[in-house]
Amino acid sequence: MDTLQQQFGNLIRRRRHATGLGQEALADKAGLHRTHVSLLERGKRMPSLLVIKKLAAALETTMASLMEELEEDASDEEPPRRKKADR
Repeated sequence: MDTLQQQFGNLIRRRRHATGLGQEALADKAGLHRTHVSLLERGKRMPSLLVIKKLAAALETTMASLMEELEEDASDEEPPRRKKADR
């Protein structure tokens, strides 16, 4: 199971590929360093709210859209919870 950081990084990479941007182009549009984008995509850094806002704007989406997709991705990976009666 990927960490939340890795899931966020995978999401940013997918969105970046969908828009046809390279890491450097995304970094430029977001006002971030390319290395920072690379670290985020590899799940090596946890983004601040400001960085999420900048990435969302550069990807021409909203923070809410990114978080919604991240939440969906995270719930897809969680194992099903057992009911108390099943224990």
